[in-house]
Amino acid sequence: MTVIQTLESNPETFSSYIEILEKTDLYNAFKSYGNYTCFVPTNEAVKAFLMEKFNVESVSAITNPEDIEFLKIVVKFQTIPSGRGTSGFVEGRLVDTTYTGDYLTTSFLKGGGIANVEINRTVGLVAYDIRATNGLIHATNGVLDPYIDPVPAVMEKAGNHTIFVEALKQTGYYEKFSVIFNEFGSKNNFTILAESDEVYAQEGIHSFDDLVTRFSPNDSDFTNPENDLNRFVAYHATQNFLYSRNFPEDAFVNTVLERNAWKSFKTDTELRINETETGEDDTWTSLIISESNFPAKNGVYHTVNKLFTIFTPKPKHIIFDVVSDQPEYQSRLIRAGSNVPSTSWEFIRWFPEGNKRYLQQSNRINLNNNILDVGGYSWIEFDTPVLPKGKYEMLISSNGGNKARGIFQVYWDGEPIGSLYDLTINTAGKGFPDEALMESRGWRHGYKCITNNAGATQYDAAGASRFIITRELLCPEQKRHVIRLEAVKAGGSPIDYIEWIPVVENGPADDSECYND
Repeated sequence: MTVIQTLESNPETFSSYIEILEKTDLYNAFKSYGNYTCFVPTNEAVKAFLMEKFNVESVSAITNPEDIEFLKIVVKFQTIPSGRGTSGFVEGRLVDTTYTGDYLTTSFLKGGGIANVEINRTVGLVAYDIRATNGLIHATNGVLDPYIDPVPAVMEKAGNHTIFVEALKQTGYYEKFSVIFNEFGSKNNFTILAESDEVYAQEGIHSFDDLVTRFSPNDSDFTNPENDLNRFVAYHATQNFLYSRNFPEDAFVNTVLERNAWKSFKTDTELRINETETGEDDTWTSLIISESNFPAKNGVYHTVNKLFTIFTPKPKHIIFDVVSDQPEYQSRLIRAGSNVPSTSWEFIRWFPEGNKRYLQQSNRINLNNNILDVGGYSWIEFDTPVLPKGKYEMLISSNGGNKARGIFQVYWDGEPIGSLYDLTINTAGKGFPDEALMESRGWRHGYKCITNNAGATQYDAAGASRFIITRELLCPEQKRHVIRLEAVKAGGSPIDYIEWIPVVENGPADDSECYND
């Protein structure tokens, strides 16, 4: 049976939701071909919802066009355009967005097992994994409220972060973090790490004035980006979309505060943010999970377990996946195979303008199995992650090795660096697989830990070799940079990743086994 037929065969549980589908003209959609995940409230849940939202007892009593339009949003918010069984539920957001473009969250904080799972920290499951020919049904004991408010408003209504919310208002970030769509028309997605009033109290901070005394006692111009309180607040946010499980295992996360980043490191049991480099006298910060993963229309907020101050890291090996590290990818605003203009990306630009795409398949021997498929441009440039100050080698990996590929001059912050990046060079020209010969010609193997679904590795693929752009790149300050590839010969350039390896006393800290080593 289809989703509709399945619901109709259980009127004692789902008849009210059927009425909503009919009222909103979405009834036929769930009779048609597709693969839906439907979170469907029971009759009792719908009745409670109608009374709370509209002060009516039945769906038929709703006649206002605006109220009907809201009901339509409610249905779309509770429907995902792919099949997601409970086996894929995790602590954090689900993989796919709903028809409203939002992520639903699942949480097991009340205990293990599907019987204790909560959707969006508010609604539980009555029944689950009910299979239909065109999807899955999960019956819920409540109606999921669509996200309407931005992150700051959700925090303010919760009432547990009054000091931090006041700091947002005084610095101007409340308004900035409340913008849902950016100037390009794409949806913003902010992740905010905030101290609760309780955490501030542990630090002797009991009011906004106490916070000012701690960070900016002699400067009340809180909207000035150079003000210490302003910097403190800006450091608490990123435009990466990160529920707790989405924090990287060992990488930097760019923050709204220019030239600064969080250092994220995961063990088997802990998320450590800004762990010290020595491992001694660690003052790393983590999340209070029971007070984290709260979704909003334009992001999510978490509660940190201690005062979250600005951290200055030492140089470390950084790999920048030019697709997966983009906020538009992380929030699934841009999907694999979709041709989009450069204006769809905040941190990527190319010329001349034309629609380009990224490709993602499990059989690709690429980092995260994706590449940016952008050929035929005069130049393309990327804003890099924040790099800690230091000296680095810089390498780049693309799918190359044939005459249809391009040749490029690489620019760093507007200045040409290194040798020409020649993607037409074949296996023999690189000296592959002789490591010493490759090194002398400016190439290295790819990594053994980057594989496709068949287990093939980059290390064994000549086309995935890494080109050494420069062996000595000096970064005198911690900040983002701009890297540009300018075409000397036009051609395809399926870009995989760019990396920076700290140059240490005994040479670069490179390891072909795995870049995380």
